[in-house]
Amino acid sequence: MADLATLQTRLTEAETARHDIATGGGVEFVSRDGRAVRYSRNNLADFDKYIQTLERDIEIATNVAAGKPRRAAIGHYY
Repeated sequence: MADLATLQTRLTEAETARHDIATGGGVEFVSRDGRAVRYSRNNLADFDKYIQTLERDIEIATNVAAGKPRRAAIGHYY
């Protein structure tokens, strides 16, 4: 996973690109993990998933930097 600053930059770029596409700005290309994806108004839902993934990655990176565990302990109840 990329560092926090890189993830935040990617999120800002993705949100700006999504806004441009949603308002008729044309087609945008995004590259992630060696794959190039072409986004247009027809597949904004896919773009939203990409943004959600970035937001989740930022949350994980922030928690790791703060020394918080990635997941809470699982309680054992009877």
